[in-house]
Amino acid sequence: MKKWLSVMMVLVLAVSVLTACATQEESASEDVKVIKVGLDDAYPPFEYHDEETNDLIGFDIDFAKALAEEMGAEIEFVPTAWDGIFNGVNTGQYDMIVSCVSITPDRIEAFEMTKPYLANGIVIVSAADGQPATSVEDLAGKKVGVQLETTADIAAKKFIADGYDLGLSQFNSVMEAFAALKGGSIEYIMVDSSVGGFYIANDPESFKITSGLLSNEPIGICIAKGNEELASDVNAAIASLQGSGKMTEISTKWFSEDFATQIDEDIKVIE
Repeated sequence: MKKWLSVMMVLVLAVSVLTACATQEESASEDVKVIKVGLDDAYPPFEYHDEETNDLIGFDIDFAKALAEEMGAEIEFVPTAWDGIFNGVNTGQYDMIVSCVSITPDRIEAFEMTKPYLANGIVIVSAADGQPATSVEDLAGKKVGVQLETTADIAAKKFIADGYDLGLSQFNSVMEAFAALKGGSIEYIMVDSSVGGFYIANDPESFKITSGLLSNEPIGICIAKGNEELASDVNAAIASLQGSGKMTEISTKWFSEDFATQIDEDIKVIE
């Protein structure tokens, strides 16, 4: 009888320990905040899929993961088409947009835009064997490609409104724009300088940047208007990553230079 009683006490104790461990694990899991991040997953080198593994890779992917770790959170990526990405953060489909979002006066007014984490501006890209275009004047009468709803798209429309005769082609993704330039259906692309540099580094026989910066549009994180607490936490995390050297490490990995610490915050957009 005593033997059976001892066995029962051991079993009860074991079950209690396992239950306590499970409860602690559940509690720990519940304490970890999950941050949902909206992004355009066809925008190399910021966010795109590895051709072999199909994993999401890119500068913004590494940055978002480092940001989440700094904030003690987990990350969940939500791929979204660029032309609907801002509506998604406003309707709560995700907490923030980390997808090469240029900081502009309109976006500062409409959203909680963080401090910049990367320097950026619009440049003109031509075919490597094409006629260089050093300014918007050189684009008059030419076929120019942009990604739909980007600041380059907005700038091109402004140039047209100002009287420049651009033959504008709008693409759903920047990958389509570069494919069109390589195929000869357009003559130039207006695009973020970092993106242009990435394509040229990977295919210098096809592309070249022929202009200086047409604008200054540092990159920030876009958060829904009114969510000031999250914006404040993110700003603190960005500052910490910049101070620790992590941002320099990520920038050097993807761009071979540090564009993530010494950033000109004097915004100059074309709109």
